Amino acid sequence: MNSPFHMSKARVETLVDGVFAIAMTLLILEVKVPELVNPKSAPELLGSLHHALPTAIAYFLSFFMLGLFWVWHHRLAEKVAAFDVPLLAITFAFLALVSSFPFAAALFGRYLGNVGTLVVYMPVVGLILCCQVLFLVIARDRGLLREDIEPREIRTAHKRNLMGFAFFLVGAIPAALPFGPVPSIVVAICAAVVFALFKRA
Repeated sequence: MNSPFHMSKARVETLVDGVFAIAMTLLILEVKVPELVNPKSAPELLGSLHHALPTAIAYFLSFFMLGLFWVWHHRLAEKVAAFDVPLLAITFAFLALVSSFPFAAALFGRYLGNVGTLVVYMPVVGLILCCQVLFLVIARDRGLLREDIEPREIRTAHKRNLMGFAFFLVGAIPAALPFGPVPSIVVAICAAVVFALFKRA
């Protein structure tokens, strides 16, 4: 271990579970029950529900993504024996982004046709993925991994992290196109760099 300060993995993972539970619950608060002029009008109710459909889509998509991030994180955390300061720092950054996800999802759902929402939603997703990559790298480089984990398993997990991040960047290229050629080129270059790192990992 490289640091005199270490925290029990159980305590950190309890915090992670709590933050995810709250963030995933907050997502539904943006899906409002419609106010009707005529409470007995089925057409008015159905019309209001249809108007709220983008918000509902954003809710289910974001809930699924947070669930995926939660599973992904715990699969990585299973390989860790304890947390030191740098690993705690990247975990806190990860949780800060997870906590901001309900805001990004609400913005995305309320203004689904506005490409400007992608400036908030996509970077939050990308930074969460980046934190997942850095989590394993920091744990590996600082000797915080469990001794019974084989090096091959760590390499496989690292490649999987990089591949997920690279595919996200490739998928983000079309989303960056409405903002001009420079953002899309930057994202494409980042994707190429991550793919290159994946081949070397």
